[in-house]
Amino acid sequence: MNFKYKFSALLMAGALMLSGVTFTSCDDDNDLNTNQYVGGVSLNVFGPCPVARGGELRFLGSGLKQIQAVLIPGSGEITDIKIISDNEIRIIVPQDAEPGLVTLKHAKGSITTKTPISFTEPISIESISPLEARPGDEITIAGDYLNLIHEVIFSKDVAVSEDDFLAQSRSEIKLVVPAEAQSGKIILSDAAEEMPNWIYSDEELTVVLPAVEKVLDLTDVKPGNTVTVTGTDLSLATRIVMPNGDDVEFTVNDEGTELTFVLPANVSDGTIRMIPASGVEVAVATIGVAVPEDVVAEPAADIWAGDVIKLKGLNMELITDVLFPNVEDAVAPETQSATEITLVVPAGARSGNLVLNTASGATVEVEVSTLKPEAVGFDPVPAALAGTLTVKGRNLQNVASITFASAATVEVKNPTATEFSVIVPATLAAGANDVTLTLTNGETVEVGSIELSAPECAYATALPGEDVEIRAGETFVVTIANADKLTGVQVNGQNVQYILNGTSLIIQVPGSAGKNSNFTLLSSNGSISYDIAVIPATHVGMTIWSGMWENTGWGGNQDLAWDGYDWSQVPEGAILTLYMTPTVAEGEWWCVSLRHGDGWGSLPDPIPGQYENPENGVLSVVLTKEVLADIVANGGLIITGSQFVLNKVDIEWEISLETTIWSGSWDCGAWGGNQDLAWDNYDWSAVKPGQILRFYMTPTVAPGEWWCVSVRHGQGWGNLPDDVYSQIDQPENNLLEVTMTQAIIDDFVANGGLVLSGQGYILNKVTIE
Repeated sequence: MNFKYKFSALLMAGALMLSGVTFTSCDDDNDLNTNQYVGGVSLNVFGPCPVARGGELRFLGSGLKQIQAVLIPGSGEITDIKIISDNEIRIIVPQDAEPGLVTLKHAKGSITTKTPISFTEPISIESISPLEARPGDEITIAGDYLNLIHEVIFSKDVAVSEDDFLAQSRSEIKLVVPAEAQSGKIILSDAAEEMPNWIYSDEELTVVLPAVEKVLDLTDVKPGNTVTVTGTDLSLATRIVMPNGDDVEFTVNDEGTELTFVLPANVSDGTIRMIPASGVEVAVATIGVAVPEDVVAEPAADIWAGDVIKLKGLNMELITDVLFPNVEDAVAPETQSATEITLVVPAGARSGNLVLNTASGATVEVEVSTLKPEAVGFDPVPAALAGTLTVKGRNLQNVASITFASAATVEVKNPTATEFSVIVPATLAAGANDVTLTLTNGETVEVGSIELSAPECAYATALPGEDVEIRAGETFVVTIANADKLTGVQVNGQNVQYILNGTSLIIQVPGSAGKNSNFTLLSSNGSISYDIAVIPATHVGMTIWSGMWENTGWGGNQDLAWDGYDWSQVPEGAILTLYMTPTVAEGEWWCVSLRHGDGWGSLPDPIPGQYENPENGVLSVVLTKEVLADIVANGGLIITGSQFVLNKVDIEWEISLETTIWSGSWDCGAWGGNQDLAWDNYDWSAVKPGQILRFYMTPTVAPGEWWCVSVRHGQGWGNLPDDVYSQIDQPENNLLEVTMTQAIIDDFVANGGLVLSGQGYILNKVTIE
């Protein structure tokens, strides 16, 4: 009988090193050395030793690919060399091999071991009986020198120790096939601690597996169906695994011929497998899960957010939820049966295919379409540029904006189902202009074209682009037509200076103009107005008194008291500056005192009773909210003191461009949602890229503890583009600033505005600048 041997290279190397085995080369060429893995051709270890004739002998070292032959005494040259790597080669030991030194030959010389090879007793396997067995069955291995065996190894390294042998003698080993055993050759091992010898059987043991009569075809089955598998040895199964990898419970009858399980809710297409303790997988069924069929929507057209629709068909109980086009979150059925489900159409839904999801992962699509404007007409026709246009028709209540000639878009406010009105942009070209309606869900509808006529009065043919900065106190230019009719220009109802040069009109913007200002062109035959964004002048400074008033001993200047100056227009934080000349010698005492008019009473803190010797004769004070309220309520400002001449009084303040769009005290709690700036509560289409959105908050957690804020859009509380601002942990100074980009603005407009969420804070104010 032939024998095969297997051993561990690592154990071999360790064993030979521990035993002090050394090797040398008979060639002293520099390319040859016996240092471990350092290059050239070198031999470190070989083994096992002793080795069985007919077994495998390994050599470890460096450059061993260059070995051309191996010489073992009694066997001559062995050239059938198995190259594992440059560091390892193997040969089969011939039956006629004799003890002695082993030589490895290469092109530049040879290497001879210092340790002779030796051989083991001729352990042999005569037979294995029976050659087919179930786990738990007894088998007998017959042979010679089997009393030297301490371990039997089944396929896949399933080992049985001699302690578990049922019987053992020189000629026989009896043992039980372990549950984990797989079919394959049996290995006898001497279980040597350092480097065991392994003897392989020629014949393979067949380990019985559970078997099915046939692999079931489970087409169109549903979750909850019971599956029964028939076969043999089914009691050996330890697991039933679904196509998605999930295990399910099962039962087996006493005879092991029938196995039963129930299909889980998430069953999917694929192969169902039965696995015994050995881990060998056995297919029991292929499955094609049932899906909803013949599905129709009622209604399938003219649906809109808030509508209830029915989906009818077969296997409708399998539907878990439904995805609508343009809606991120799936919608769960309101009611459900085997033949019908009902759904509420979510906000933002568009025309397209509904995706019906099932627990198996299979999906079914059903086409629907949303409610669209119909029979659209215009009044008047032609319509005048800058004039009022009424759009009439059906289903107009969901129109968000109207676009002319793909160039000018106007927001639609308060549309009804049958009409809405807008001002036609004056910058459009006269003649036919295509018209597109944009719905609140983002869908667009082309509704033909309208004839536009130019005004007979002076009007702008081109306004400054959004990239042009128009600043209060400066000028800007527009191009106009019918310039001969122009008689004047107003900004916010105030006449302003202008220069007309041909068709170019240069307009002086008042310093007081706000960021959304109205410009009107007055003509002899009418007028036309435009809303234009202006960058306000943020600094206001003026002299409110000048002269030469001498105060020799607590006199009182009342020019800014009573009705001498309107203190109600002064904002909190304004700076009041007095310019004075002392009438005493340098270094001598003098003072100034600020009081209110009524009884020359003292102003509230932080204004002191008097200021002594103001540096360089200049006194600047910040007017707080309390001080201004006192001045307004008590007759204005009195300036008194001693030993100075008053020369001038200035006042200045900064105009903040920050506008509050929400204020209050809203407790976020744990991922609540503030929707006060969502849906139709704020016009996000008016926001420009580059503006700053600010959120002022007060944490409700202890200092240093975690809290966060999350900025989202209204539809499904989804994230903003690229997930920006999806979660900001503990914003510095309890303030979050969001720089508005066009992508964020478009997202707010298309998806229901702003929702603020997060955890652990109170929202106090939201501003935009």
